[in-house]
Amino acid sequence: MFGLQIAFDGGQLTASYTLSSAFCIDVEVSDMNPSTQYSTLAVSAPRRFDYWKEVVCRHCLAADSKPLSQSSFDGALAINTLGDLDICSLSSPLHYWERSERHLRSGPAEDLWLGFSRNGHGQIEQGGRKASLAAGNLFLYDATQAFRFSFGGTENHLVRIPRALLTERLPRIADYTAMVLDDRRPGVVPLREMLRQAASSPMSLQDEHISNRYSGALIDLLVISLELQDLKTTHQELDLYGRIMQYIQRHLTEPDLSIDVIAQAHNVSTRTVTRAFARYQKTPVAEIWKERLNASREAIERGQVRSVSQAALDFGFSDFSHFSHAFRKAFGVAPNTLLRRN
Repeated sequence: MFGLQIAFDGGQLTASYTLSSAFCIDVEVSDMNPSTQYSTLAVSAPRRFDYWKEVVCRHCLAADSKPLSQSSFDGALAINTLGDLDICSLSSPLHYWERSERHLRSGPAEDLWLGFSRNGHGQIEQGGRKASLAAGNLFLYDATQAFRFSFGGTENHLVRIPRALLTERLPRIADYTAMVLDDRRPGVVPLREMLRQAASSPMSLQDEHISNRYSGALIDLLVISLELQDLKTTHQELDLYGRIMQYIQRHLTEPDLSIDVIAQAHNVSTRTVTRAFARYQKTPVAEIWKERLNASREAIERGQVRSVSQAALDFGFSDFSHFSHAFRKAFGVAPNTLLRRN
């Protein structure tokens, strides 16, 4: 595969071609602000995901990966340097990454990463915490710790941050990973806008002095944003969400399972329950429905029920027509059709 490198040298535009297993375009607008771009369109469709994994692991972190869709994988990656930071901008279908202890032992990687799901979605899990990601979210993860990470969408950004830039000012940085920064707290909204502008207009920040000042201001704002997060409330709500989900799964067969019942069982208000789910862009009622539908489908596929009515009643549904409609909407197939197949 050909690699194309374009550079300015003494005011002259020069270009050269090199053989490479991964197609890329390196655009160097100055010594201080190189830009590297990759696209899976450069390779044949069957090789595209393997190619994507290769270039992302090369520029970000070593990890195992798999696609989460059967459709053709089309991805684009651009890397821009901003002072001490690297901004990796990605557009791709939803796919999954897992960094395990094996990867941690394979080589040094001590950076911290700030994620910005500008037009994306996914999930990040690290340090016993799990956060669902939606458009506009900012989140942090640590290269020195194992994680699970699914991500997809357009114009998403991952910022490599040298560890010392944060740990010297926030020694307990591990407390901030795998959670969405609350944009109701001071600092988060302007931080998001600074990052958006840096990723959208790298050419305007190519001057070394400006680049260093901008990256320094971005780090200052990140530190302030993290310091002003209400960690106690955040961690309590994250823990409550996990306990409630376990409770829901244990009580799926109870028709009266509701947000009021859940709140009473956990000695909190219904508002607190709703807020814990809102961190994941979810609602308790929708999750109860989803878990019940998933459990009923699994029971049908495993041959554990003999009729649609049994599948409904066993998992808390009393209205059979409502159950059938919701099942078909969720899975694209009627429950009686699935029952006949199994």
